[in-house]
Amino acid sequence: MDAAMALLLLLFLFSISQLLPPASCSSFSSSSNYYCDWCPRHSTASLFPPASADAAMATEEVLNGGPHVAAASAEFFRDGAGCGACYQLRCADRRVCGGDGVKVVVAAGAANRTAGFQLPREAFAAMARSGMADQLAALDDNVQVEFRRVPCEYKKKNLTVRVEEGSRNPGQLGIRFLYQGGQTDIAAVEIAAQANHTHTPPSWRPMARLRRRLWRTTRAPAGPLRLRLVVTAGLGGKWLRARDAVLPADWRPGQEYDTGIRVTDVAVRTCSCRSRVVTGGGGEELR
Repeated sequence: MDAAMALLLLLFLFSISQLLPPASCSSFSSSSNYYCDWCPRHSTASLFPPASADAAMATEEVLNGGPHVAAASAEFFRDGAGCGACYQLRCADRRVCGGDGVKVVVAAGAANRTAGFQLPREAFAAMARSGMADQLAALDDNVQVEFRRVPCEYKKKNLTVRVEEGSRNPGQLGIRFLYQGGQTDIAAVEIAAQANHTHTPPSWRPMARLRRRLWRTTRAPAGPLRLRLVVTAGLGGKWLRARDAVLPADWRPGQEYDTGIRVTDVAVRTCSCRSRVVTGGGGEELR
């Protein structure tokens, strides 16, 4: 077989493999809209004192019906890119552990980089069988857990922008996102002044991610300001644009502004496999 024929065969086999569910994933769950059930890889969970959690960024999501806050090791935190990702955890010891587990949102990096997930006591107890919470809490030193990434759901909330303290209008602007739904990461953020004329194209300016979900620029124009961002789920991604200006001309630090965007994209393969994207519409696919 010559080299050209071998290359064509390899490409054909690769394309077929992308249409098949991954062998390392245990089952297809049509109700959850992604292939993988529980990932074959395991991690650990341990308790952290509530006062020690750098989790202020996720407080409002929790208060508005979101999942429990968790800190995560570098593998999951990914230098801040994984902040806001939701996971379902269930402990492996079936003598004390329930089958459903607990849903958490990654709110900070764990102080111990090899710690897996660090959970508040309430989330830890939610993994236990009925009446077994105290027994599970007694095993708080790196309990073995199974995990899967699941969509974040904030049913009554759109993606929201909070202006960080220290921002100055115009010029210095720091923002972070609340209620980031789906199984998505935000890969890029750009802002532009609202054009005075319909046919004037906006001049988009990139923002830089500094830590967690914090995005900052020193070149914010005078408002009102439009916003667009790239969200990724698995291999794919797309631009999302707010229909109207998100930040008014008189935006202020500490205020929150509704983007009008609802993020619902999910990756149909979630066990560290190559992913395809199921989109919720309303965006431009990245090529």
